[in-house]
Amino acid sequence: MPRAKGDYIEGRDLMLFVDKSEGAGEAVWTPTAAATSHTISYSGETKERVTKDTDNGAFSQKAVTKLSVSITCEALTTFDADMGYDKLLEIMKKREAVKLKYGFTQEATGEKYEEGLFVITSLEQTSPADDDATYTATFENTGNVETKTVETA
Repeated sequence: MPRAKGDYIEGRDLMLFVDKSEGAGEAVWTPTAAATSHTISYSGETKERVTKDTDNGAFSQKAVTKLSVSITCEALTTFDADMGYDKLLEIMKKREAVKLKYGFTQEATGEKYEEGLFVITSLEQTSPADDDATYTATFENTGNVETKTVETA
């Protein structure tokens, strides 16, 4: 069903995808296995300027000098998943950047998504005695994160 202006977006409609091609040709987007939650955070580093011209000297001026993006994925740990804990740990140990895409699970032409290179900065697994094993992965951008538009769905 197509989305319309004003429609609510459910969390299950958005997904974090990892490029499984490892830079060999066209991207092969694989969803993070058994994901339960994703958080994408943008932040800006600022530079503060205080001059003698500033009104009464009480307030400084700020300018954004750098942008950064952090994506956190929470998921259930599954055995032998295409893009689960074990595969992410393998990527992290290589200390290589991975291409990520964050957008709708079912894409429609004209919809926007985010894409860029990221490094895995944290990978944590929790294994309680009375519940499912879970993991949390944190990715931080290395370079530009672009907003792109789906050309054809």
